[in-house]
Amino acid sequence: MAYTPPWQHRCDCRCPQHHGYERTTYNEGGCACAITCATQPTTLITEHWNCALFLDSGADLWFVNRLPGGQWDWPNADHVHEHHDFYDASLIIERQLRQTINILKNPLDLRRTA
Repeated sequence: MAYTPPWQHRCDCRCPQHHGYERTTYNEGGCACAITCATQPTTLITEHWNCALFLDSGADLWFVNRLPGGQWDWPNADHVHEHHDFYDASLIIERQLRQTINILKNPLDLRRTA
């Protein structure tokens, strides 16, 4: 199976703004993408921070807050900046998400090194 970067996936979650299109930005007003949209395949949902964490096309960590009713606050999605209370933890999470993606992209590499 060939790997396709998330920013090249087409939205499949019926968002009126993105459905059937590539999603190149994450904080557009009017976006109603689900966190399970094909454009967002590797996402960490964290109850402790009441948000979802994901990597953008540059492999930088972003967050999007969860709203009541299962919606996501896409217009206010942003990078986890260094002044954020959870910045130190976000560096570890970002590194681990990158490692997870590499493992998923190249599972055969693990067999060769084991």
